[in-house]
Amino acid sequence: MNRMISLLALGAVLPLFAADSLPVDDFGKWKVPGTWTSAEGVLEYPFKGWSSVSTNLNLPENGVYRMRFSYRSPGAASNPLKIRIGEQVAAAYPPTETWSSGMICFHGSKGPCRFDFIAEGKAPYTLQIKSLKLERLEEKDCRVFHLDAADGTAPFRMMKGESFQTVKAADHIDGGAAFQLRGKGEKNLRSIEFPVQPDRKYRVSFWIKGSPGTFRVFADGGWMPNVKHWSFGQTKRVSENWTRQTLEFVYPGESKYPHHRRRLLSIGFSVPAGQEELFLKDVSLELLP
Repeated sequence: MNRMISLLALGAVLPLFAADSLPVDDFGKWKVPGTWTSAEGVLEYPFKGWSSVSTNLNLPENGVYRMRFSYRSPGAASNPLKIRIGEQVAAAYPPTETWSSGMICFHGSKGPCRFDFIAEGKAPYTLQIKSLKLERLEEKDCRVFHLDAADGTAPFRMMKGESFQTVKAADHIDGGAAFQLRGKGEKNLRSIEFPVQPDRKYRVSFWIKGSPGTFRVFADGGWMPNVKHWSFGQTKRVSENWTRQTLEFVYPGESKYPHHRRRLLSIGFSVPAGQEELFLKDVSLELLP
């Protein structure tokens, strides 16, 4: 098994440039327990307990790679699907009744790289996975990332509060879809992680509307026990009308924050109790000159 350099967890991220596609074994060649089935390119597991499937990806050289896939988990709660790269669980994805586009990116070394899908939960549900696509990313592929609600709920996880969903944004000038958070209690939504460069300036942009009040948008470098943690955010106002808002920051390097050797960050939105509804649309992260 190859040594992993670091992991970058992504979901429903669309770069502005195409990347080179690489072969991935059909599910029939994976290590699959008998409780899973594979037919017509769809891997399915009627969940009754923790289980996983695995394969070895053949990486042609050292570099950054991305795996795209589609999944759905009718009847599931919490985070029913996780991905492990090598020996490390690298990403978790929210429950979804309909097909959602997921993604994970990782730094890998030339040679075989173990890749696992993991099914978790506490109650029975059905997990289905299909349409795998492995790509090698160049630097140009990582300059701008977009999170599009039209691709489903995979880009975010609800860390606190009720489950979120995607809805049509018929009243937005561009139409399309939006992420919707509802509930009277405090809500905290966190995105997948993006690959970033140390000591460079970034801009988070998004459209937002909701119950009049405030919310907080932030960027977060990840947390580990007994390691200095970095997060940067701003409190902003929200109204019942769509507005375009931004957050700019410099991502500090590992000399100040050792955990940043991973070179990853996530985007988060926190909504205080009493803010009953929030809509997010066209969230993006951009590397500035």
